[in-house]
Amino acid sequence: MFSFALKVLVNILLKLATTGAFSFLEPKLLKLDKWCEDRLGLDIIKQDKKFKEQYPLVAERLNVLEKNSHPCKELHEFEVYPELIKRIEDLELKSGRNG
Repeated sequence: MFSFALKVLVNILLKLATTGAFSFLEPKLLKLDKWCEDRLGLDIIKQDKKFKEQYPLVAERLNVLEKNSHPCKELHEFEVYPELIKRIEDLELKSGRNG
């Protein structure tokens, strides 16, 4: 009788999980998964692997976007750098700071 009740409870929880009823727990579950992966070497939620298998073209585009999202640039390489320096110098002159 106990095993039957346990199976019913498990099925109810699985159904709730697949309908999104536990979506508020997702960030905590992802943190738990990350902790388990780092500390114990267990990857419980294999979401990234499944996503890449299901959507290889989107995954490839995401990799390119992530690679190019923050290119390494020196401060002086930005186009607006001279404008910012001039603005800072003007503000310092107005405030009385002569640096």
